[in-house]
Order: sequence, then C-alpha cells, then structure tokens
Amino acid sequence: MTEVLTKVPLRDLVGKSAPLTTSPKTTIQQAAQAMQKAKKGAILIVDGKRLCGIFTERDLVNRVIAPGLNPATTHISEVMTVDLMVIHPKDTHWAALSVMVQNNLRHLPVVDGTQVLGVVSRRQLMALDNAIMEAAIDKTEASRLFI
Repeated sequence: MTEVLTKVPLRDLVGKSAPLTTSPKTTIQQAAQAMQKAKKGAILIVDGKRLCGIFTERDLVNRVIAPGLNPATTHISEVMTVDLMVIHPKDTHWAALSVMVQNNLRHLPVVDGTQVLGVVSRRQLMALDNAIMEAAIDKTEASRLFI
C-alpha cells in the first residue's frame, strides 16, 4: 500500500498553465499585486527563460517590510531568494515534501532542465497527502483500522 502512495509525480501537480513569473526589474509592489491577483504565495523571477530567483510572502515580510524598504521603488532582484532549490517533474510529491521539510521551504520550483514548469507548495503537498490517506482509509476494511 505504501508504494502506491509515493508515486504521484510532480508533473501531475504543476498543471498545464504557465507558472506565475516576473522579471528582475519588477518592483516589489508590482510583484505583490500579481501574487494577490493570482492568489499565489510565491512568484518566480525569470530573466528571459532562465530562472534566477523566487520571491515569497515570507520574503516580503522579512526582506522588505521589516527593514523598511519601499515596495514601490525596490526591485524584486534586490530581495529575491537566489540560492534556489529546485526539483524535477518526475520526482514524487513525497520527495518534494522531504526537500521542503529538510530545508524549511514553503515553495519549491519544478524545473526540467532549463524549463520552469511551476511551483509546488507545502500546503498543496499536504492536501494531496490528506487526500491519499483518506482514499486509502476508504479502501481499507474497517476492522483493520482499529487493530
């Protein structure tokens, strides 16, 4: 049973739509507005097609608001996370969650070579875990659940 639970590839989670991206020249305010409109907690920074950073809600608090930077004039390139951890779309959601927990990440870009496919969030992966466990419980004979 456990083997089945670990086989959800990330390419199935990132969807068919393009990830939320912006250029390094974007201001923090513009990036935050794009994130709000898309209802996303992170935005990927790309220079051409090259992934060069990620900016998250946590970055907004810790790197912009707390130090007193002006979101209207500060460029995202000044505060984005550049030491990126990424994961391949063939990797499983369990592998992604493990990387995220070990490195205290909430968002993890999914990249195939130089192509950015999307971002998975810890919340998304935990929701998937919950759905998988509920499905497994539904298929398990009730008497086995309490032994």
